[in-house]
Parts: sequence; structure tokens; C-alpha cells
Amino acid sequence: MLKKQSVFCENIHSSGVKVMKTIPGPSKRRLVLLERLLAGLKEKTITSQRIEELTGWSAAVVRRDISLLEVKCGASNGYKTEELKEALCRAFNISKELQKCCIVGLGRMGQVLLDNMEIEGSPFKIVAGFDSNVNRTEVLRSVFPLHPTTMLESVIKSEGIAFAILTVNPEEAQSTAARLAACGIKGIVNYTPCVLSVPSSTNVENVSLLTALETLSAWQNG
Repeated sequence: MLKKQSVFCENIHSSGVKVMKTIPGPSKRRLVLLERLLAGLKEKTITSQRIEELTGWSAAVVRRDISLLEVKCGASNGYKTEELKEALCRAFNISKELQKCCIVGLGRMGQVLLDNMEIEGSPFKIVAGFDSNVNRTEVLRSVFPLHPTTMLESVIKSEGIAFAILTVNPEEAQSTAARLAACGIKGIVNYTPCVLSVPSSTNVENVSLLTALETLSAWQNG
């Protein structure tokens, strides 16, 4: 029993972290959000109970998630905030180096994202936008270049773009996602309501308003 409990003690050992090969999607999502939360905290230590207060996740879920990192522990008076943050960054390759992104689809949603300041100050930087409507790329104003989608592959390659924000019309979503995956895009933020099929080398994060509302409704209905 003591051995099982020791997994959940809350102090990171200086010897480092060994990550399990697979971490469930919900746990991974919470742990990434936890790293973002810790980045804004000034407290030197933080307990699972305090994380519960800040996030709404139960303390038991917090401890279980962190145990998936196989963190070696010492004391039980709380996680050392800076060491936990560093461990999470290592575990999920959360880099502070510049990571280039692009927006694909400059309709209403894409235009809103042109002026979005959310990622300012983060390692992510939008360096290009694409749309199948050439006139739209010429009329819209942006701090980064806008290109017709005929230039998608060449610009992504020359700029070294790693991530794409997909806001095209639903009928264009799958074919565009396939093109993005084929030219080496590592991840797609999918603002369309479509379920995308891409190779395992490309991850997809769905943020469609419709999908989010349907998911909330499903939770509400049990």
C-alpha cells in the first residue's frame, strides 16, 4: 500500500523525469494546461489541492495525471513549482524556441484570427496566411504575407512552418488537411466541424464551436 501511495507524493527529485510511452488524451490535455498555469504562478510550491482550487480538477486526478510522468518524489508537502513546470516542458517537448504557424482559409473565422493577439509573447508565430480566393489575399491586410493556396506547399517548405490553423469551408477541409500533412505539417488546429483523416505524423486539435457545443450537450445529458 505504501508503494502505491508513494507514486502520488508531490516533490520532484533532482534525478529527472522518465515519461511513459503513452499518456491518455484527457490527461495530456490537463498536463499541458497545467504547465501554462504554472508559468503564471509565483508560488515556490503548489499542492494538488491548490491545483484543484485553480482548475476544478480533483486533487486525485491531478496526482494521477502527474504520476503518469513517472516523476520520482521525495517529500509530500507540495510540488516544487519550477521543477514541475520544467518536467512538464521536457515531457511534452514544450519548447521556448520559435515555432512557425500559418492560417489556411481567410473567410470570416480566418479574418478574425488575423488580428488575434492570444499567441503574442508565446513561442508560436503566424508567418503566413492562405486562401483559395486570390482577391481576398490581395485585399485583406495583415502583418504577415497572404498567399493563394496554390502556393501552400512551397511557402510551408521555404518558411519551415510546423503548424496550421485550418478555417476553410467544410467541403475543402479534408483535401486541404491532406495537403498540409503531405508537406510536413506536424499539427493542425481544426476550426471546421469536419472530422479529419490524416497520417499519424500529423496531430489534429479540434476547436470547432459546433463540436464543442455538442460535446457539452453530451456531458449535460449524461
